[in-house]
Amino acid sequence: MSAKKNKGSAKPRKKLNVSRKQLVDTIVREAERSKLSKNKEKNEDMEEKIRESEDKRLILAEALHSSREQMRRLGPFSEEDEERALPFGVFVRYGKDQKTAIIRHHGRLYEAKILIDEDEDEAEQKPTGGTLHALRERREKRKFIRTEFRKGELLLLNNDLQVMEPRGFDLVSGSLGTVQQVLTDEKLLVKTVGDESIVVTRAQPLMNIKILAGDNIEYDHDSLFTYSLLPKSEVDRLVLEKVPDICYEDIGGLDNAIQLIRDSIELPHLYPEYFREHRLLPPKGILFYGPPGCGKTLVAKAVANSLAKSVEEKTGEKGESFFLNVKGPELLNKYVGETEQAIRDLFARARNQAGYRTPVIIFFDEMDSMFRVRGSGISSDMESTIVPQFLAELDGLEGLENVVVIGATNREDLIDPAVLRPGRLDRKIRIPRPNKRAAMDIFSKYLIPELPLEPSLVESSGGPDEAVEWMKREVVEEMYSLKPGNEFLEITYADGNRKILYLSDFASGAIIENIVNRAKFLAVKDLIEKGKKGISPEHLLDALRQEYKENEDLPSNTNPAEWHRIIGKGGERVIRMRSLLGRTLGEADRKKKPKEMVEVGERLK
Repeated sequence: MSAKKNKGSAKPRKKLNVSRKQLVDTIVREAERSKLSKNKEKNEDMEEKIRESEDKRLILAEALHSSREQMRRLGPFSEEDEERALPFGVFVRYGKDQKTAIIRHHGRLYEAKILIDEDEDEAEQKPTGGTLHALRERREKRKFIRTEFRKGELLLLNNDLQVMEPRGFDLVSGSLGTVQQVLTDEKLLVKTVGDESIVVTRAQPLMNIKILAGDNIEYDHDSLFTYSLLPKSEVDRLVLEKVPDICYEDIGGLDNAIQLIRDSIELPHLYPEYFREHRLLPPKGILFYGPPGCGKTLVAKAVANSLAKSVEEKTGEKGESFFLNVKGPELLNKYVGETEQAIRDLFARARNQAGYRTPVIIFFDEMDSMFRVRGSGISSDMESTIVPQFLAELDGLEGLENVVVIGATNREDLIDPAVLRPGRLDRKIRIPRPNKRAAMDIFSKYLIPELPLEPSLVESSGGPDEAVEWMKREVVEEMYSLKPGNEFLEITYADGNRKILYLSDFASGAIIENIVNRAKFLAVKDLIEKGKKGISPEHLLDALRQEYKENEDLPSNTNPAEWHRIIGKGGERVIRMRSLLGRTLGEADRKKKPKEMVEVGERLK
């Protein structure tokens, strides 16, 4: 009974297959035939060898198991896996152990294992030497010697969301956004469609690119990475950031106006501590007004260049300034709200660039085209929203520190009074027509001794400098002479008074420059046709007559009062105009030549 109980309580043995049973029988027979050695040292050596063999067996089993798992993961896909599409993710950064990557997939963050970047050439090489365990260690080390992933780069994933390989930035496509603010070197505040504001991160291609407020960028809504800087926006197309290479020394005949400009703009930036001590605020804006062609735009261009140089001389550090040249008429947009948005973006860009040593000049040329008197529109009332937007930017809650607004116009009477009041455009500087002295100064900028001059004139004058000086005096005397031959226009006012305007009444820097250019052209023509080289006084006098002769028919006979205001002669009521250019000195010729009289209706204010 006890034998049966013991037999029943014993554990059942595993059945052996035929091959294993034969192997066991062979080992038993060999053990029975062999005699146990009586030498203890040999027995100990045998036991040591058995233990080493067992350790090797365990290591081999572990290596085989690991290899089988790796082959299962990296081996060929099944037919079902091959038919499934592989997803993409966006690389954010590496994980803690550098063997994983933080990726963004469908708007969510994942920490994925990296299965790629093993050198293919090394993988194809046949292993030579070493045990299987050593080979496995080398593969593990080589597995993580890989090319660095770039921030925002597309990564190909398997269906377990494990990283397989990088795919670069070529496949990225996104939405359009406008930069509102640069938060850090990597973060940008972007305005999207529907005026929604989001924070995006720069991808690797944009890391070393300068981005400013108002720039258009391409961003991916799922990953919140921005990938490219798009072509310039509407505001950027209308402005010129480069400071023009023009100095005050290049401008002639405007010494008094230039001194007023330097006092208004440069002193607050050169001596800010004095202004703070006296609690004196620098002017926010300046208006240049006067007849066309007298240098308003030229002076504005010289302001930014001179300001940067003055700051550099005062502080000893290299100064920099920005000149935003706004083309007023092109800023207008037919869609409601677009012009106001462009004005906001323009001032936001100026505030973003402005600093103590980097002042920003915003120059509005033809200012009357944008900021007209509210209610004066005939076909539209766009000024009723554009002017308030401009006023809000000038003295709103956001300050305009180190930003100076300069406007230029030849119709200051059309600009809204709220724009011109003190506290906005504080200084109004008139740029007048040049007098004799100013005309000599302007001629000296274009008629220089280095030009080819008539040899006989140079010889008789004693040198090129003296010849140029003599020619300037001759042409200026002819230009400003009040002789009958210089009568240009006769105007009749509403009260019956008449006034004769001479050539000097229409003089400007632009006309003087054109006179010198015409004289150069006539000299070149004589050199080609007659072989006579050099600019002569006759060339200058002929150029003077040709210049005014071409402008003879330009005065407007349709609305003489408006034309009279534009040329800077005031707003008096004009009812008649007739041309006098070309009349001779003799009274007989005056009677022979019929008067050219134009009577116009009174379309005056």
